Amino acid sequence: MLRPTCIGRVSALCLAVLLSCGTAAATRDTLDDARLAAVVNGDPFGLKALQVLHRVAARQDADIALDRVLASVIDNRLLGDYALAQYGEAKLFPNSRVGFRREVATEDQLVATLRRAFESQLNRRLEALGGLEQLVRRRHPLDAAALKTHLGRGDALALDYQLPPDRLAALRQVTLLDYRLPGSGDGRVTLFEVWQRQNVQGRAQLFEADAAYAMQQAMQTLANRFVLDWARRDGGLDDSDLTQLSRAIDDRSRRGALLQWMGLEADMHYDSAYLKALAERVTPAEIRDYYQREREEFKRIDKVRARHIRCPDEACAKTASARLAAGEPFAKVAAALSEAPDRERGGNLGWIATGSDGWLEQLAFALPAGKPSRPVRTPQTDGAARWEIVLVEEKVEGFHPLDSETVRYQASQAIARRQALAEFKRLREKLYREADIALNRATLGFGRRELEQEKSR
Repeated sequence: MLRPTCIGRVSALCLAVLLSCGTAAATRDTLDDARLAAVVNGDPFGLKALQVLHRVAARQDADIALDRVLASVIDNRLLGDYALAQYGEAKLFPNSRVGFRREVATEDQLVATLRRAFESQLNRRLEALGGLEQLVRRRHPLDAAALKTHLGRGDALALDYQLPPDRLAALRQVTLLDYRLPGSGDGRVTLFEVWQRQNVQGRAQLFEADAAYAMQQAMQTLANRFVLDWARRDGGLDDSDLTQLSRAIDDRSRRGALLQWMGLEADMHYDSAYLKALAERVTPAEIRDYYQREREEFKRIDKVRARHIRCPDEACAKTASARLAAGEPFAKVAAALSEAPDRERGGNLGWIATGSDGWLEQLAFALPAGKPSRPVRTPQTDGAARWEIVLVEEKVEGFHPLDSETVRYQASQAIARRQALAEFKRLREKLYREADIALNRATLGFGRRELEQEKSR
């Protein structure tokens, strides 16, 4: 492991990577293999693979420097390796049985990366060939009955549509299409390969004997293989480069899974047990201190003063809305058009306190003050829909009380997230302190001019 004392001797490239990472990495710039951009804990990352990622990043930010892309690769590598060693693939990706298989997701992302990096070149090549269909030598279409037979629809299947090993082995013998690629020659796509590429929705569609979907997925598999074939034949990449790009994609996915596990990456469908455990350990004293320091987060509307116009139909509501837009006083329009009992009081609802559970009251709390709402159709509680226009004249703000469940929950969640973020920062700094990172100073010279040259290939 390199000691921090070497930091003073690193080049501008090393410094840029350190600044990008935001921590003191043990880094040296002694790598002199022109094919490599970096070696991270003994694992090489090639310059060609880095240039592909640079091309993709430059589509969003034309001025992005290569060293910043390299910094991201290194960051993902260190955190991804930690996540894998600490938790394993099964815990990091618990939905893999119903989602896409990990290797399928990685290949799809690799192909998408290559498409973005070499879009114009790939399109020109495919156009020169006459389209993807010209690569197909023979189709072997299945009808619904054959697909049912091959998948064994009569078998007892789990809810995630997993097939038993003997059925999977049989699918390997079912060819959907034969093809010929310019670089790698003849090949075939089997029903097994199509099945393995599906998530639970796709497997269900195949299990329902959608033969057209099966062939469409076979063509998608061929499209992926064409991109990979082109990358090897015409894109200047070899298997090692593609493997390193796949590894970079996996590193990024694992880093994202780690952040999600820690509750630091938003996902409305994911409940972080780690974050929940931190929140449960938050003390009343911590909540009180947070409440005093961040009181503005606990603002609420205590009461509103409002008026309304209730119309029997949409035509009346549009007329009322037009008169209000023309500048007539709300109370005058309410007295003229509203059918509510309070019309003689100009539709005055008075003060509405927080906690009111009526539909109209909740609408008033949701509206800004000072401007009539658009006409809103009411729920049909008595068989007849009406239309309401509401004007909030005044709002009185207050704060959720310290001893409320709202404060307890929101404060404990916020404190837990801060603690998780601090823990993540400590982990990241530790990984960098312990890392052995060697960089190639030649990568610093690859900038916008070279990128433009690459784009024009």
